[in-house]
Amino acid sequence: MLTRKIVLAAVVCTAMLSGPGLAHAADPCDRACLEGYIDKVLDAMIERDPEQLMLAKDVRYTENGVALIPGDGLWGTASARGNYSLYVCDPEAGQVGFYGTLIELGNMDYIALRVKVFEALIEEIEVIVVRPGGTMPGPDGQPALSVGQIVDLQKPRRQFLETVPKDERMSREDLIKVANWYFTGLANQTGKFTAPFADSCERLENGTQSTNQKPDPNTSSGALDILSMGCEEQQKSGWFAFVTEIRNRRFPVVDIERGLVLAFGFFDHDAAVRSYPLPDGTMIPNIISYPQTIEISELFQIRKGKIDQIEAVINSVPYGMKSEVWDK
Repeated sequence: MLTRKIVLAAVVCTAMLSGPGLAHAADPCDRACLEGYIDKVLDAMIERDPEQLMLAKDVRYTENGVALIPGDGLWGTASARGNYSLYVCDPEAGQVGFYGTLIELGNMDYIALRVKVFEALIEEIEVIVVRPGGTMPGPDGQPALSVGQIVDLQKPRRQFLETVPKDERMSREDLIKVANWYFTGLANQTGKFTAPFADSCERLENGTQSTNQKPDPNTSSGALDILSMGCEEQQKSGWFAFVTEIRNRRFPVVDIERGLVLAFGFFDHDAAVRSYPLPDGTMIPNIISYPQTIEISELFQIRKGKIDQIEAVINSVPYGMKSEVWDK
């Protein structure tokens, strides 16, 4: 069992002053500092050694929404990092998010990771891990390829790395409002409301693009080729009406400097209504064949009030589940 460390303030200060890029006990942790905490957590996970981390006495850790102790779960099976790494930093909140690939028992996983730091101690670690062969409904009701085949992207899209000019930066509250509109436009979708999207908007789910794909010639007559549509067209389509609720929405990491919002939540599909109308009145069948829930971490890149790029980590969980730690 993990022995949690109790670090005295004087010891923390001395340790933090010993090297560059680390948080000082009384100083804010900047971008480089926060990214360093992600790297340290991943290194400790791969080396199966949580003791090398400076953990708060009451540190909280969850994996796919379930409370564990650092050292359990992925800590016993992860072996190396993949190529893809995307960081989201919120110095004001002392929080940092990460999307990336991870090698586990010879297979490639896709993960969303969040770490909260206070006075150089790690207080919270949250991870969603998507493994190959996991299930999630696709456009034809079959398991989605984005879960069955994990794609190891080489580098983040440039929009996620760009610094927004100071005179164009949005407030934390406004960035969260725009991100939340995205969920509002999906839950019980009617096509009458849509979030504000840039024309260049693209969405990736578990590393696979789920917008503006090449049209599928096998799409049956009258059916929607949803993956060939853009972000706004998808929300206007009404196709996502099978999403009955998006609940326990959280927006813990807001990177104001880059216009990024990292969100967490649960999508419920109760499957009770077996068909529903599109905005033009056409009735289509519900692709969901039984009640199910997906846990999601979604990253929004927002510029000038519009969502430009989206990335999501999606994992299937028991129907109606919520996180016993974060969703009290």
